[in-house]
Amino acid sequence: MVPLESLTIRRLPLTTPGRVGYRDLVRGLREVGLTRHSRVVVHSSLSSFGQVAGGAATIVGALTAVCRTVVVPTFTYQTLVVPEVGPELNGMDYGSNGSYSPEFWRPNLPAHLDIGLVPNTLLGHWAAKRSSHPVLSFAAAGPDADELLAGQTLDDPFAPLKWLAERSGDVLLLGVTHRVNTTIHVAEERAGRKPFVRWALTPQKIVELAWPNDSSGFDAITDAINPHVIRGQIGLANVQRIPAVKLIEVAEALIQKDPTALLCHNPDCERCRDARARLTQI
Repeated sequence: MVPLESLTIRRLPLTTPGRVGYRDLVRGLREVGLTRHSRVVVHSSLSSFGQVAGGAATIVGALTAVCRTVVVPTFTYQTLVVPEVGPELNGMDYGSNGSYSPEFWRPNLPAHLDIGLVPNTLLGHWAAKRSSHPVLSFAAAGPDADELLAGQTLDDPFAPLKWLAERSGDVLLLGVTHRVNTTIHVAEERAGRKPFVRWALTPQKIVELAWPNDSSGFDAITDAINPHVIRGQIGLANVQRIPAVKLIEVAEALIQKDPTALLCHNPDCERCRDARARLTQI
């Protein structure tokens, strides 16, 4: 028998190189300052991390373990209805449904594929709650979920993000940029940028709702907001934590200074085109 004291104990790495595990995620989230008191709205790209052991479920598990309350967008663009006619300068091409058939809103309707795997995975979390907005719903897990989601209406789709900002919440970008940073829409509203109108299919009827501007130009906020960003890295993903109230303040100030700020320059973008055209009518 080999004496116990002569055995060499081989310590295995926590994760395989290039592979992100649960402990890596927890450590990375804590390194950017998140705690059991944190309330966060999360925008993420699963593929940006590299290989994640356990996939999106591991990310959701780490977020809910580290933070008090986790919020994600669970938008369902597949319920949108395009009418033949409607208001002018409404950022859309009427009668463009083509062969597209909208789906009825239902509480368990998966978020649109563009929203990503992490939000759909959070929807399946045992503690998750979801708002009932037929297009711009949010899901939340944590002790604040019910209160946070309760204020959302068809006319005020981003009420959950306002609630979060008022309670020192954070925006957490995991491997994505400000192009998907929904909280900036709150700043647009406060700066006086009027919403568009859209229509969605519900089991009861087609409903009319407020619709935000396009977000393709939101990366233009980067230089202005950088001093307030806490940065980290998990695997291959860049992590950014931004105080929501500071993000709203900075974005609102940019738009107040230049009413075209944060609009994109894509000539095919109907929303930014019409947002500019509206300015000439003021």
